[in-house]
Amino acid sequence: MDDDALAFLRVDPATLDPAPDRPARADSWPRVDIHSPERRRCSSCRALAGATRVVRPAGYGPRWHDQCRDCMIAGIRLAWEAGTPMEGRYKVILLADERPVMEGWWQERATAERKYLAWIGEHGSRAGSRVTLTDEESGDVLTSWPEGP
Repeated sequence: MDDDALAFLRVDPATLDPAPDRPARADSWPRVDIHSPERRRCSSCRALAGATRVVRPAGYGPRWHDQCRDCMIAGIRLAWEAGTPMEGRYKVILLADERPVMEGWWQERATAERKYLAWIGEHGSRAGSRVTLTDEESGDVLTSWPEGP
């Protein structure tokens, strides 16, 4: 199952970090904690990881498989038809004290703008929060709150 899920998500097992055979919570938590300087990105799409697990791909021994929410769900279902979560021209990112906390990508600008405004409403009252909307195709920052474009 691990080999199938990794192949489905286009993850090369050789790129995964070695993991202890029987990890404790203290081993995995820094990989996904939003306040940890050791927080990892999703092994598949490079979004911020929200979960991690130990996989045992053939010929590699135990490895950490860090996953964002969408890739974790896709791996469980093995029937993801919408593509990887990073597909989309417009990116919205929430930073807390200059560190990424949440990221999302949308193909439609109007959808990304709605998410941008929603994230400001939901998370903007936190000290040190910043929300940015970027056009990934051009590389332009379209708007950033609280600063502006």
